[in-house]
Amino acid sequence: MKKSIFAFLLLAVCWQTVMAQNTVESIRERYQAMKEYVATHQGVNKWDGADFGLFYHLHGRQWLPATGGHIEDTFLYYDEVESDDDVIYAPHYVKFVTKKYNYAAREFYEEYLYDEDGQVAFIYAYDPMTRFEDEAEDQQYEFRFYFNKGKLLKAVIKCKKYDEQEFKEVWNAKTVNPIYSKIYDNYKGVAKQMRQLFIDIEKEAYNM
Repeated sequence: MKKSIFAFLLLAVCWQTVMAQNTVESIRERYQAMKEYVATHQGVNKWDGADFGLFYHLHGRQWLPATGGHIEDTFLYYDEVESDDDVIYAPHYVKFVTKKYNYAAREFYEEYLYDEDGQVAFIYAYDPMTRFEDEAEDQQYEFRFYFNKGKLLKAVIKCKKYDEQEFKEVWNAKTVNPIYSKIYDNYKGVAKQMRQLFIDIEKEAYNM
């Protein structure tokens, strides 16, 4: 009897572990839910807890030599850590980050989706001015990286020239082509920086 109970508990733990794993499909579902949340709450100023939303908004402006005005908007969306304890202010964790900024007239955009343990689950980035290998001029790129517990699940990369209407897929695999490795590492680094930024803001806001 004891062996049966132990086997059942072990199976339950294993099942919970499997269910906790990210897949491309589960990430896409969570991402879509966050996009809907952003569309509903960004810019809402009502003093109503149901509509107010949970996020920090950082807005920066500066004038740079040669490139002119630089504007950067970063939104850090978060949620409360679930707990059985009856606390007034539950601790928070970052769920989703968006970054929009410009370099001269070109606008860049990035998104970072996180798991509850702080690991990045998905990165989307639009880069309007970069080139790889023997490309003669800058092209517009879209990068999508899916992760499970820090391990890359899938990389999808698309690009188009400025005289083209639609993006074309140039990479779709479980690994990253070495020619994209530098920019891939850069976005992973930004994902960590954004999480640390959230942690630092929380420490200052709540004197943790």
